[in-house]
Amino acid sequence: MAMKVRTTVIGSYPVVGDGFDAIRAAVQDQLDAGIDLISDGQTRKDMVAYFADHIPGFEVNDGRSYIVGKIMPPEEAPLPVDLAFARRLSDGRADVKAIITGPVTMAFFSELKPSAPYKSYRDQALYQDISNALVAECQLIQKEGFMNFQIDEPSFSIGAPMDLGRKALENIFNGIRGTKALHVCGSLRGVFQSMVQIDGMDVISIAFKDSLSNFDNVERKALEDHGKKLGIGCVSSTDGNVESKEAISSIIRKAAGAYGVENISSIHPDCGLRSLERETAKGKLRNMVMALKGMAKELE
Repeated sequence: MAMKVRTTVIGSYPVVGDGFDAIRAAVQDQLDAGIDLISDGQTRKDMVAYFADHIPGFEVNDGRSYIVGKIMPPEEAPLPVDLAFARRLSDGRADVKAIITGPVTMAFFSELKPSAPYKSYRDQALYQDISNALVAECQLIQKEGFMNFQIDEPSFSIGAPMDLGRKALENIFNGIRGTKALHVCGSLRGVFQSMVQIDGMDVISIAFKDSLSNFDNVERKALEDHGKKLGIGCVSSTDGNVESKEAISSIIRKAAGAYGVENISSIHPDCGLRSLERETAKGKLRNMVMALKGMAKELE
């Protein structure tokens, strides 16, 4: 039986050059490393501004995002252009996934202005409106033929309330087709049981390299009961040293033993790699791919 675990990235990559040149460098490095499911490198802007700058109700000034009015679905989106360029560059060597900043992170990392019709950051309508806007965004991407989506919610690991995010995330996941992943970096202590119950999501993408406690937080039975697969973070997104193939293999092996190979969808870095030097990022991806290939027999 062929190995089904794929290699992917979480998203951001060291920026080399501007515009399409930066995307070209990010894509080429991922292809050279042998990544199966690549990103466009998220090179244009930060993860919130990338969406806030064209969704009505948001404003971006000096790199800071503000909620200034009722948030509405956008009529057009820039991301499909970047994704289409990445797809052309990949030339069939890898699939390309769309990475969407989640509704809770969009809200928590933006300043809520008095002009906006929301009572506070606890207003459920705020998350529903952002969610509706992101559904429209994803559907514009889907029209261009992209079928792999990752929703990023780093705010869940730093205390953002899951009760506000769950309905908003389910609205997105159930509004699009294809393979749908949720990425949360950091520790999932107190969060995993709520995350695994989110409807419409296929994959939970989690950091294990720098958050070893997640081996205690993530439960195999819950994954299987709710029909979810795991994405395993196995290289650090902050450490400037390139992990050895052996060190990476040890994390993959531990995850396979704890959760079963059949419950692992992919391996990837813990988070985005943008803060690292380009050669370091390339080395991490290359060793990650080689580690997985070296475990092919074990993971069949």
